Amino acid sequence: MRMSQWAQETFGQRVPLIRQGVAEALAVALENALDAQKVAQTDHLHPFGFTLMSRKFEALAEAFEDLGDVRIIKPGGSQHELVVLDGKLLFPFRYAKDRSVNVMSARIGDGRPSALVQALFDRFGPEPRMRQLALHEVAPHAVPVAEALGELPDDTRLVLIAYACNAHSGLLDAWWGEAELLDRTGSLRWHHCEEIPLVQESAVPAGREGEAAAFDQGVPPAPQLNPRTGAARLGAPVAEPLPFGPEAASGA
Repeated sequence: MRMSQWAQETFGQRVPLIRQGVAEALAVALENALDAQKVAQTDHLHPFGFTLMSRKFEALAEAFEDLGDVRIIKPGGSQHELVVLDGKLLFPFRYAKDRSVNVMSARIGDGRPSALVQALFDRFGPEPRMRQLALHEVAPHAVPVAEALGELPDDTRLVLIAYACNAHSGLLDAWWGEAELLDRTGSLRWHHCEEIPLVQESAVPAGREGEAAAFDQGVPPAPQLNPRTGAARLGAPVAEPLPFGPEAASGA
């Protein structure tokens, strides 16, 4: 399978292995969130959201815990464990709940970026192409968090994993790449962004077809990923990725 230059430079020949592990970790997190929503027996989506928030980090750690060059860290001030794979810190976040948002316009979070997020971009993000966001301008507490990340080498690189999903249509798409943090609202400027191919199966969970159509205003949802248990199932067929860089934003 063809690899982009960015992916090969970032992860070497293990790109297919790592890319599929990421896709399946997202599938597990989503499956667990859907299970939590079902058990809660409520129309409110809090169980789905809270479960997804935690499980996306845990599932990534589980997917790669057996690789020899993986570190699982829990920075001070964070409730979540982060995966550092061969010097690349993987940070997943949901950028959209439907197909109305282009990933090139993604924001990291729904409000002001947390102190941890700001510290990660400041220490491990790419060299800014625009005005750098000074930590003291946004969150004074980000500086102690940055100091808590001191155990990681300075050449650690922040790799973002942006995905769109909802409780009705499942996982819609997923992307990875590198970006800089622009402002207090969490806006990003991508230096590189490419699609992660998803393991495809059924279109929508049984009994939810009507909900999905209403949620996405008639646009057919993307197929949902295969659920899995335990470590990532590597070797399942995947689609060819669609790499693109920030220059594509002008034509979007």
